[in-house]
Amino acid sequence: MHDSLSITKPVLPMRHFTSLLSALFIFFLVSALQAQSALLDQYVEEGLKSNLALQQQNLSVEKSLRALEEARGLFMPSLDLNARYSRAAGGRTIGFPVGDLLNPAYSTLNQLTGSDRFPALQNVDVPFLRPEEHETKLRLIQPIIQPNLYYNSQIKSLQHQSQQAAVSVYRRQLEADIRTGYFTYLKSVKAIGLYNRVKELQQANLQLNQKLLNNQKITADVVYAAKADLSDTELKIADAEKNRTVAAAYFNFLLNKPLETSIEVDTTTALAVPAEVLAQKNLIPVIENREELSQVRFGIQAAERGTKLYRSNVLPTLNLAVDYGFQGPKYRFTAKDDFIQGSLVLNWRLFGGFQNRSRIAQANLDKLQLETRYTELQQQLRLQALQASENLHTGRQAVETNRQRVASSRRYFEIVDKKYREGAALYIEYLAALTTLTNAENSLILAEYDYQIRQVEFKRVTAQ
Repeated sequence: MHDSLSITKPVLPMRHFTSLLSALFIFFLVSALQAQSALLDQYVEEGLKSNLALQQQNLSVEKSLRALEEARGLFMPSLDLNARYSRAAGGRTIGFPVGDLLNPAYSTLNQLTGSDRFPALQNVDVPFLRPEEHETKLRLIQPIIQPNLYYNSQIKSLQHQSQQAAVSVYRRQLEADIRTGYFTYLKSVKAIGLYNRVKELQQANLQLNQKLLNNQKITADVVYAAKADLSDTELKIADAEKNRTVAAAYFNFLLNKPLETSIEVDTTTALAVPAEVLAQKNLIPVIENREELSQVRFGIQAAERGTKLYRSNVLPTLNLAVDYGFQGPKYRFTAKDDFIQGSLVLNWRLFGGFQNRSRIAQANLDKLQLETRYTELQQQLRLQALQASENLHTGRQAVETNRQRVASSRRYFEIVDKKYREGAALYIEYLAALTTLTNAENSLILAEYDYQIRQVEFKRVTAQ
């Protein structure tokens, strides 16, 4: 009649019942935990595939990869097709005094030969702009000496690796959030189950008290007190159901599902015997695997390459340019119109207004800032690991203590319940025993799932 909270008419003696329960627990523990682990791992895998925020992070990685490919492509030759057709009129001209130069000689020749075989010539004015002109060519440019391209490629590579580390950070956090969200949901589910069992017990007790009142064996105040206790439990059930709805909505949000999607429940994890915790002396090396540190390390290396890139700006650059095409006053492509031209182009900036020096100084400051951030982050992660370790130790102790508390409270309630039914105990004693047992079982639920959540956090901060 009272489910797990009350054993008024046990089938077996209490010690035999406890022994049987322990044996069944040991027998089914391993298989139950494996099933629960598989279920939760399935949810985690689903969340890592469908979470929208993680998809955005993956797109950022893809973008950084394309930027790296772009930087590497700058080492390759570029080939362009250029075509130009123009018509012009007017403009400046240049005069050639052909007549002034040749006409005296032609006149002498005509006199000597007694003929007019050498006619007089006119001076010529040649326009600078051709009336009609075209040029169509292919231009090949190949960098030969470009130090900044090399350092730029290295910077893009480090930025890509940093973005990959950022995704790993988010994946680790998302996995922890999914596991934490699932345990939070299970916590509310078990709380609802507990209060429903309490409600059933209180309803049965209310019926008993009503019969005793009808038989004038108790006064009406006991019935009213029982009704008030029942109303209080119904309020706790409503609050727990609200918590379950919110927890389910958040869990489904992480999995990118409709918020009202049902969640498969498996509460076997909290039955596990708390595992041993890593010693604090082992926490220092493991945090070096944290992706957050890798991000900053990549940033420091990128800042170093940035300094070298700006320093390389004082060096000369050399490019090879080759043109092949057709040009002439008519738009045609014949062997008489084609041309080819090759050039080595040297560029050396001798003075740039001290701009480059300022860029070098800024890059050095960026590096110093990141190095300071790296030292600070190491301390933060060590502090996180230490706190997580201590929380895990405390959580384990809380589970063991609350299990002992529940066992004692249950035995105490069974004794008081039996005495109350026999008329040897007051209702206030019965209520106190029931409240003690309810609080103990609720504390155990919180302790068990809080311990699971602390395990998740410990694994996250120690990069396990």
